[in-house]
Amino acid sequence: MKVVAVLGSPRAESQSSTIAREILRGAKDAGNETVVYEIGKMNVRGCEGCGYCKEHNSDCHIEDDLKKYWKDLHECGALVLSSPNYYAQVTGPMITFMDRHYCLSDAQGGQRLASGKKVVGVFSQGSSDANAYMPQYRWYLKTFTDHGFTLAGTIVHAGEEPAAHGSREMQEAYKLGKSL
Repeated sequence: MKVVAVLGSPRAESQSSTIAREILRGAKDAGNETVVYEIGKMNVRGCEGCGYCKEHNSDCHIEDDLKKYWKDLHECGALVLSSPNYYAQVTGPMITFMDRHYCLSDAQGGQRLASGKKVVGVFSQGSSDANAYMPQYRWYLKTFTDHGFTLAGTIVHAGEEPAAHGSREMQEAYKLGKSL
């Protein structure tokens, strides 16, 4: 199975990216193929609301760095999404990325993706209260569950301390990746 990760932090070694990569390590150790997209390094335009996807029952036609992603999305069995919390929400590029999934509904409101795909959310925040922004994280992941994904797990790294190798949090991430 293919596991696709979209990392929303502009920093490669951020907490959300580190935890997401541990999920991918578990997935890879379980025999899965992994693909990583670092949204901050990509040219990703926002949804233009042009209606092309609905009119042609197709993926988004915008020519940017998401072209390859659409193919991987259709082929994958799991999608891992990670983001730090910026101003009580996921990063702006991850919101733009989320909006581009408008194309996954057809003109009649049906879903264009095969069922059975899983989604995992990984979020990091400065607040030590892991539930402080949970409504925002649920809202973000709802875009994907509304398109037929099953929520396989959510990991929230709360507080300023780094997620240490071997910590409960990293063990949970690895185990989650193996279970995908």
